[in-house]
Parts: sequence; C-alpha cells; structure tokens
Amino acid sequence: MVRKAVFDPTDKDAFIEQRQRFDWTLLQNGTVFRYETAFHLDSACDRLAALGYLVHRIDGHDWTSTDDMYDAFARAMSYDPDYGRGPDAFVDTLRDVAAFTFGSDPSSTGTVLAVAGFDTVVHLDRYIAHVTLDGFACQARLAGLFGHPMLCLVQSTCPDLGPVGGVEVYRESVWEDPPPDSWPIHAGEIVEFRIETLGRDAAAFIEVIESVLFELLGDRVRWQVLAPTPLDGADTTGREADGRLECCDVVVSFGVRGEGDIGGVEDALYAALRTAGIRAGAMWDTGYSFGAERERIFAKYSALGQS
Repeated sequence: MVRKAVFDPTDKDAFIEQRQRFDWTLLQNGTVFRYETAFHLDSACDRLAALGYLVHRIDGHDWTSTDDMYDAFARAMSYDPDYGRGPDAFVDTLRDVAAFTFGSDPSSTGTVLAVAGFDTVVHLDRYIAHVTLDGFACQARLAGLFGHPMLCLVQSTCPDLGPVGGVEVYRESVWEDPPPDSWPIHAGEIVEFRIETLGRDAAAFIEVIESVLFELLGDRVRWQVLAPTPLDGADTTGREADGRLECCDVVVSFGVRGEGDIGGVEDALYAALRTAGIRAGAMWDTGYSFGAERERIFAKYSALGQS
C-alpha cells in the first residue's frame, strides 16, 4: 500500500481541517507528553485511536523492576522480550517499530505508546526512565522521515522528565476547548486539588469547599481537606494599584477518592467562592494512581488511606 501524508499542506482546504485535529496539537510540539491523571491519559488515547492511531496501552503500576517494563513493552508490540531488554536494545526495537517491522501498522495513522503509572519507573531507576523516553523521542524523529507519526504518552506527576530528544516533556492538555463535565475516578487513585486564597479567609474558604463537595459528590466519594500552607513566593504585603485586591498568600489542598464522577468540581467551587465573596486564585489538579505513589500520598491524606 502507499501511505499518504497525515498532514498535507499542498491540499489547502484539507490542511486547514487537519491543523484543527488533536494529533496536530501534540506533534507540532514534540513526541513525548506527560499526563497527571489516568483519566486524562485515557482520554488522550481515545482521541488518538478515533483518529486511526494504533495505541499500545500499558500499565506500569505493579512493576517491581525495569525488566517488568521491558517485558510489558515486548508483549504490547509483539516482539521477543530478549530482543529489547535494556536501553540500547529498546532503542533498536523502536527503530523497527518506526519502519513498520512490528508494533506498528502502515494502514494506521500512526503509533502511540501510552504508559500508565510511569512514576513507578521513575522511582525504580530514574536514569532508565529518562533514556527510555529519550530513545523514543529520537526514534520518533526517524519515523517522521517515513511519514509515520509516533507519540509516547506517560501518566506521571514528575515535572522534570525531559528534555528528551532535545525537547522538554510537556504536561499536555486533552482538550483544545473547555473540558467536558464528566471526570470519572476509581478507588485506586486520589485526585488532589490545590487552590490559592488569602490567609485571613482560609477558614471560610475551607467551609465553602466542604459544603460544595458534600452537595456535589455526596457520599459517593470521600475527601480530606488539609490545613492551609504558605504559598511559595507569595507577596503578602500589598494590594493591587487600585487597592482593591490583596495577593493570595496561602494554598488549600484537598484530596478526593472513590468510585464516581467529579466533573464540575472546579467550576462549582469557583462559583460558590464568588458568591461568598472569598478570594480564589489559581487552581491545580493532580491525579495519583496507587503504586509507587501510594505511601507518599497516603502519608499526606491519611484519612483516605483507610479502606
């Protein structure tokens, strides 16, 4: 068969549509990307599969050695485990994947390696974690010469996995537009939210959080709100030039665990805080799937560690 270009600038009308696709938003910035929750990783995989990509989904939460990782890669991409064991040998296998020898399909749009629980590898051997991603990025560049888009997506809370292949590993979004209202979670993870506010409002702030969580989530999931902590680098001394708005100086964190849907939590919190007249700054969310992160996250959210 003859492969066609995935993105073809010589067909102006088609190219305008191609540039709106999800895979374009990724590939224009690199080939290795990080997602902090299993939900976001799965959502990215689903979007790429819908575009015709061959997606190899691998779960590393239970790995106890880097050999477990290489074995999982071999099973997913159908090659002899002994052929790709070790960083140099794995790069050789990726070269074959790029050339459609195995683990890829010339009739597909491209190939995706998606690894949940990549923090397990980071904790086992940070060097191996880095060279694995770096090797993928280098061979994905070779695949580009063959008109073969290759992407590696990892679920990881580690902010400094890169650079790989000369490009940083970016924390990537799943949606170009506002995310959908649904965010399903499972009992094998804790999702943490962190929100900036003013120290003097922290007590009222926490009351609003607990009220919103009870109203929105009921008893379907559990949560634990932590005491406020100083915001790193916060300017706690002044107001804006017009004197109306103080700078946030603390951050309040809370964790959520259970089987259910936590979609809409952020919007509901911001709306309730506005109604209460309480200052709310930036909000971050991070998902911690159990595995290498279990002990650390349970130490932080001890109430959520109980069965």
